[in-house]
Amino acid sequence: MAEENKNAEYLKKLDEVTALSMDQQTNTFLRAFVHDFQGKFEQVLDVVEDFKTYVKRPDGQLDEAEAHYFLEKKGEAATVIAFREKMRAIDLDFNKRVSVIEYLLYKYKKTLKELFEAKPNAALIKKLEEAIEQYRAVFRAKKEREDKIAQLEATISGGGPNAAKAKSELMNLKSHDSAKDGADEISALAAKLKAKRALANPGEHEDTAYKEEQARLAEEERKKEAEEKKKQDDSRNRLKERSKLWQ
Repeated sequence: MAEENKNAEYLKKLDEVTALSMDQQTNTFLRAFVHDFQGKFEQVLDVVEDFKTYVKRPDGQLDEAEAHYFLEKKGEAATVIAFREKMRAIDLDFNKRVSVIEYLLYKYKKTLKELFEAKPNAALIKKLEEAIEQYRAVFRAKKEREDKIAQLEATISGGGPNAAKAKSELMNLKSHDSAKDGADEISALAAKLKAKRALANPGEHEDTAYKEEQARLAEEERKKEAEEKKKQDDSRNRLKERSKLWQ
């Protein structure tokens, strides 16, 4: 009975997670299994980006036909029978749809119990999420630029009245500072390595996080004192100016 209640609780929590965006579901997964993916979280992000390309529904889930096509392309379900077996394993809430979180749990052989009872270190999670967001931002911008270039090249090759304009736009786009792109990618990889080191040495990271927080508080206090001193100086200067009027 207790186990049934626990399973019902997990399914309720799963409903809450599947209502989130696909990126938020991915973050939920990575937070729970932070140690499993230290230094390689981008593999999970790449899986999710691939999953997104098959999604047509506004709720961000694959229906049965889309799920079959997706799994077939992944080499995971070539026949209808194989697909039915996979769906029984993947579709944890039995709604005949596949969410990102369900697919990640299936792919990496994780359970709802492991997902919802994980207690990862909060400081490490913060570092991981910073690295994930930086990685996403850099490579999202890169993909958008590549897609735009492909679109313009298709317009140019097709000729027509828009070809000249597309060619000019393409030249401007390709003259974009590639050095900056490289620097952004390096920054993203550096953030990833920093997160990996934090996971490998949690005690050291917690100590560093504590020192960083103390430094931040000290800087805030310094700024407050400087602002207060400025107010006092301004007040004294105003009094001096007023006193001159009576001299």
